[in-house]
Amino acid sequence: MNYLVEQQNIENKSYDHETRRYYDTVTWLAEVMPGSMRTPFEYTYHEGELYASDGSAMGKIFDDSIEQAKDLPSYELRRRKLEKQEYLDMLAMMTGDKPNTMVVVSDFPPELMNATEDVGGYNVSRKQTMLRVISKTESGKLKMYSQSLDGSNRRALEAMYEYLGEPVAPGELLGQRKFVELDDMSKEFMISQLRYVYDRSMKAQFSGEWYAGRLNENTNDTYEFVCNQKDLLSAYFATTTGFTGGFRDYALAAAMKDRYVGKVEARIEKVDAGLVAYSMAIDEMYRAGNFAQARGEVFSGCGKSVGDQFSVGAESQMSDLGYGNQADKSGDGKDKLIWKEGICRVDNCPTRPGKTKVAQCSVCRNCQNWFDKGRDPAKLYRGVSKIQKESITVVFSNKKETKIKRQAND
Repeated sequence: MNYLVEQQNIENKSYDHETRRYYDTVTWLAEVMPGSMRTPFEYTYHEGELYASDGSAMGKIFDDSIEQAKDLPSYELRRRKLEKQEYLDMLAMMTGDKPNTMVVVSDFPPELMNATEDVGGYNVSRKQTMLRVISKTESGKLKMYSQSLDGSNRRALEAMYEYLGEPVAPGELLGQRKFVELDDMSKEFMISQLRYVYDRSMKAQFSGEWYAGRLNENTNDTYEFVCNQKDLLSAYFATTTGFTGGFRDYALAAAMKDRYVGKVEARIEKVDAGLVAYSMAIDEMYRAGNFAQARGEVFSGCGKSVGDQFSVGAESQMSDLGYGNQADKSGDGKDKLIWKEGICRVDNCPTRPGKTKVAQCSVCRNCQNWFDKGRDPAKLYRGVSKIQKESITVVFSNKKETKIKRQAND
């Protein structure tokens, strides 16, 4: 974003929606790619507040995230409160009340270490730690590097604390922030040095060559890779207004992954607003999405999981693991659903694009009923006309599904 526009947004206490949407999207995509991610972000300090490059006030973002977490499992609320304290420390750094650099180890939630299905954006197969190095710059800005570290290996994580000469306590590391005073060159290299310490510990434990907690992996940065896939991004932004967790988001992630792992070569070298380039990108996204869905893939990152299981597995396995917010339980032991007006996140739900009543997981009553019966409404409605979707009926006998009847209104 243009510097003058950024300053104007800050002074007017407004933000640029499209800029925020772009960064939210590419960051999510970078995290779900099967590789290491490093994201660089810079914040402006103005009148006691930190502002992102889109002009949005960071304090409100942290406060909103805590409010939203009240309907989520209890571990998520705990973590978001810890992140709010991290934000307050960032403010203290800007006023000189804290050293100029803070190291944050956002380890994988302990409650999910034994989970078998992705939950709320947490990838349970990769168990990523997000390492953050946050520094105050000479120009008066705040710069943050965030590096993914697969595995959340406790011994390797503690090795980073030892490198900093800091003690580490048992339990979750997210709240154990460390402060150091560094010169400008050390600030830039600290994130790489800590990543190296983590990988050196992994090598000592398991042998082999490691990079960001991944064995024998290339060093390609997923964030840089995603930003360079301009044809896919342009087609996606041109056909959507926001992230819904539906098939369009899923298809974009699937196409990005196919390119990243080398299954598909990028066919458009430069951004081309022409119809051919747009059509090719859309075709590639939907083709990749269909294949990924057939394989049962789920894409998880930055608090969002999309895929065949995004509305089923998370709820059921959290109950099995014995975690969650007990205040959300009804008297019969079932999860209490709170229905509010919204848009169903099942991409081809017959209620879309209109609004209807949705629960905390952004699923409408109709689709939730299918999920409760072990069915996937996204698959059920696929390739079916709107009239057919609205007339699909289910007959049950002794609480078991005996017949699914589709009736078309000719």
